[in-house]
This record gives sequence, structure tokens and C-alpha cells, in this order.
Amino acid sequence: MNVGAGTIAAPRLLPAYAVGMVAMVLWAASPAATGFMVAEIPPLVAGLARTVFAAAVAVPMVMALRLPLPRGWIQWKLALISVVIGFTVFPLIYTYGISRTSTSHAALILAALPAIVGGVGALVERQMPGRMWFAGVIVAMAGEWLLVTTPESSGTATIEGDLICLLASLCCGAGYVAGARLSAHVGTWSATFWVLSLAGLVQLPLLLIVGADVQWMALSGACWAGLLFMSLGIGIIGYAAWYWALREGGVVRMAPLQFTQPLISLIIAVALLAEPVTIPVMVAAGTILAGIAIARRG
Repeated sequence: MNVGAGTIAAPRLLPAYAVGMVAMVLWAASPAATGFMVAEIPPLVAGLARTVFAAAVAVPMVMALRLPLPRGWIQWKLALISVVIGFTVFPLIYTYGISRTSTSHAALILAALPAIVGGVGALVERQMPGRMWFAGVIVAMAGEWLLVTTPESSGTATIEGDLICLLASLCCGAGYVAGARLSAHVGTWSATFWVLSLAGLVQLPLLLIVGADVQWMALSGACWAGLLFMSLGIGIIGYAAWYWALREGGVVRMAPLQFTQPLISLIIAVALLAEPVTIPVMVAAGTILAGIAIARRG
């Protein structure tokens, strides 16, 4: 099944966009959840724990549902890329990067994900997006820049942390594309659960070593809530939803949805934390949505 930017019927695109937005809503809450985690446990432990805890659910599901393993070198290569880059390197270095820079800088860097994912997908599928896609990405990026540079998004940033978050974004984009292509071969749940199971089994010994001094039972409810959300909400539901959306709607076509993440994060902050909505923020939100609308035509 083609996961590129080829012609896809409108009836298939609507469910893909809907399911993709489910993933965006979940991921929009990930900075807050990560913040709760790293406030009480080291970033390396937090990054490992989120995958290992997700694997604790994925392994029984693999066995109960008898999900098929990847077959052949191509499928296993995609699985290994997803395990190593998407589920191991990305969460570890991104969690560490957030602890070394400001939330606004991390959000701005991750705002490049649609361009990264779309670019990687275009290279893999050898289908270059059209001019409207590039125009929409530029417009949405301008909105992202305005959103994260408003006074409400200020914070303490470092070049080191920014570079780490940039590297994490590149790894994330490669992992997304590999996972989407694997799901086209073995199905969404097989791709998600098998990759999570393998990643968790690989990371478990390291977690036992680096997390030996963590007093797990003494962690606050907020920390545990953040950990469970990152493991189950992001690691399983979020990734499965996004892989399915990428497979059904196409990598390049679905990638601009990721521009909505900081916008949804803002809505969550307004609803739960009563943060003010300023005119620059409203302009940024409108610009982001306009960019997505333009990119969809490409």
C-alpha cells in the first residue's frame, strides 16, 4: 500500500485526518507530561521508562492477538529503524534536550517535524511534494515562529539543548516514515506492538541499571500520571493512530497536521491553566491553520 503523496480518494482522507488529529491531541500534551516526569526522575530514566512501561502492555497484546512478525529483510530493516531511531534514540535525546533548553525553543524545533517527515517521505517514496505543499509549510512555520516567540512562551534556552532537540526531530521523522511503511506490510497494530515490544526488551536492562537509585514508590501522582500517559497514551495509542493515518493518507499529505501540536497545546493551557490568549497568539493560530489548508492542496 502506498504511503507517499500519491492520489488518494477523499473518502479515505477524511478518516486519516480524523485519526491523525487524535494523535496530535495526545502528543500536544506530551511536553507537560514530560515536564512532570523529569521534575522527579533523571531524563535518561524518564526516556527509558516510557518505552519499557509501554512494552509491558505491548508484549501481552502481541501474544494474545498473535500478531504477525515482520518478514524478510526489508520489513525487518524498517522494524529495526523504528526500534532504534524512533523508539530508543528519539525519546532519550528529546527528553534530555527538553531538560537543557526552554519549552518554547523545543516547540519551535519540533515545529519543523512536518517538513522533516514530509521530506523524508518524499525521498523514500521518490515523490516530491508540489509547490502548494512547500508554500503551506512556509506559512505554517511562520505561524509557529510567532507562536513560540511571544512573551508567554519565554524561557531559558541553551544552544546545546536546541541542537539535541533538533537531532531528536530528525530521528523522529525517520522513525515515523519507517513505522508507516512497516504498518503497510504487517498492519498498524503489528507494527506498533512488535516495535514497542522489541524496544522495551532492549531498553529494560539499561533501565534497571540507570534507574536503580530511583525510589519508584515515592514518586508523586503527577509523575506517575505523566509516565503512564507517555507510555500508554503516546507510546501505544498515539503511535498506532499516527502510523495508521500516515499509511492511509500518505506521509507527505498527513505531515502538515503536526503543525497543530503547539496550537492544541495552547488550547490545553488555556482550558486547564487559564493562560491568556493575546492578539499575537490568535494571529499565529490563524496563520498555522492557513498554512495547513494550503499544504493540503499540494
